[in-house]
Amino acid sequence: MADYKGIKGFTIPTVSSDPSNLAQGQMWYNSTTDTLKGVEAGVGAWASGGNVNTARFALASAKSGTQTAALIFAGATPGDPNLSQTKTESYNGTSWTEVGDIAVAVAEATGAGTQAAALCYGGEIQGPPWGNYPLHNESWDGTSWSEVNDVLVARTSAAGFGVQTAAMFVGGWGSAPPAGVRALSETWNGTSWTEGNDLVGARNYLQGCGTTTAGLIAGGSSPGATATVESWNGTSWTEVADLNEAKYNNVILGTQTLALSVGGSNPTFSPNPTANVESWNGTSWTEVANVATARASAAGAGTTALGLVASGNPSSTTATEEWTVPDTATVTVTTS
Repeated sequence: MADYKGIKGFTIPTVSSDPSNLAQGQMWYNSTTDTLKGVEAGVGAWASGGNVNTARFALASAKSGTQTAALIFAGATPGDPNLSQTKTESYNGTSWTEVGDIAVAVAEATGAGTQAAALCYGGEIQGPPWGNYPLHNESWDGTSWSEVNDVLVARTSAAGFGVQTAAMFVGGWGSAPPAGVRALSETWNGTSWTEGNDLVGARNYLQGCGTTTAGLIAGGSSPGATATVESWNGTSWTEVADLNEAKYNNVILGTQTLALSVGGSNPTFSPNPTANVESWNGTSWTEVANVATARASAAGAGTTALGLVASGNPSSTTATEEWTVPDTATVTVTTS
């Protein structure tokens, strides 16, 4: 049987204290503590961040924002499902600050862009008469919102991702006859929207991540919770590996090949919403550490290494949670 030296070409070093500047796969024997140690890939964990100022659900975010520079906007008011929100909040990695309101109060709107350059489009003006889905699109310059060219087809609870000058508007629910879930895709070039190829499966209450040439959507309702995941190559949608659990109103962070699905709803869950988090490596989904606060219809921003989720249901929580994956982790090797 080959030994460590035969495999690696060198023996495990003996040291009196653990080394610094560690690299994945490195091993050593600590003679002071009489332990064999090694370095593996870091394991992600959630930590509490600053609370949002205005509790809400069905809100939107600048999906390409970061853990230390995020933007949330729109949403529905706790205890009053007939009242949509105009409030916008900016996050600096520690606390949220109210900034300029959007012009049209909407819930279930779609967001894209960054903290300094975002879009808010689609959504529903809640309250009777129901089914008021405006042809709506606003642009954020870091200080204020301005109306820009509208989406082509009014929809609510659709997915969006990209940046202010190149964004997607995917799926959702439309009221124009016949009312129902939509498979539509629209692409924004910074000036106008263009209709592209449809999703493989129509759905609403979905979210996505990525760019206008490499995107991903996961989950949604068709109606009824689905685990279906689709990948976008800039021209067409293709089904890829399903989530481990069917869910809708889950937050999707990251890119087409490295993504997180956080929380979500399904009437079969107990509790509902769920705290479950799944990680996508471009091929399959793996369950990772749960969020502390189970939530759906929340907002998110960032990457699979540094991300966050904020607000959402149940009870329109104000909680923000931050996801961090260290590059490496030191482990002690045992015989068990």
